[in-house]
Amino acid sequence: MFVLKKFLNSSDAAIEAVSKIVPVSTEPATCDASECHTRYSASCFKLSPAAVSTPLWESAKAPELHLLVSTGKTDWSHDAFDAPNTVLNKISQTVNGVISKEFNISTKINTTSLALNPDDFEAYSKQKKCDVLLMPYFVWCKGITIENCETVLKDLLSAFVNQQPLPESLHGCTIERDYSKSYILLCSHRTRDKKCGITAPIMKKEFDSQLRELELYRDPGDDRPGGVPVIFVNHVGGHKFAANVLIYNREGEFVWFGRCTPLNVKPILQETIGKGKVFPELVRNARKYAVTW
Repeated sequence: MFVLKKFLNSSDAAIEAVSKIVPVSTEPATCDASECHTRYSASCFKLSPAAVSTPLWESAKAPELHLLVSTGKTDWSHDAFDAPNTVLNKISQTVNGVISKEFNISTKINTTSLALNPDDFEAYSKQKKCDVLLMPYFVWCKGITIENCETVLKDLLSAFVNQQPLPESLHGCTIERDYSKSYILLCSHRTRDKKCGITAPIMKKEFDSQLRELELYRDPGDDRPGGVPVIFVNHVGGHKFAANVLIYNREGEFVWFGRCTPLNVKPILQETIGKGKVFPELVRNARKYAVTW
């Protein structure tokens, strides 16, 4: 049994709760500053006394279904889904209303910095079409419109729930598997919180540099299997704990870290991405999915 006292800012109950969901690392959550690839000001990551003292565990919810909508942007309006007569607004209404109630699941939606589809750029740029990555399934649904949104998402979720064969197309949308090893999500929503807009680019720079060394980095458009994309997303909640780092591993682990700095990047890649283990003192929530896709 690991020594519980080594985990600062984590109660024994929180550590025990985390360990029942995902394996816990006994390695340090931070590396030496000399192992960091990038220079940064520690003041960028300075937390308020309240943020330091507030327990992290269960300060966020781990969704059963998470939709990541490509926008090609790194910042968004205050509510990224509120523009009427757009596919983003339709997705929000469908997922938070129809899907969550009909399937009785917890849901989360985020816009992301992943690139817009160039095949119909005008429709995508005007938010009449969008591509969505559904987590924890690592499945893309490309070509969602206002008209087909509800039907395609309901039918796709039914396929997941009933473990049916994954279709190649559905109501005019292309369905594709994503073969990335993991996804790392960083809130960069400066309009919502300036600190997220400052910390996210610093964290991404360190993640990308460390991933290059591990040969896991992928340039945009490089979809070789086994890579680890690091993407920006809109508001995730709990910006006082920035930097927030959300991770999906292909093996079915999800972990939401808070109070992160670049000193946590190397340990996260080694332990969480490499071994599926987490650091309890950083965990806001975690989930293990029984994904069979």
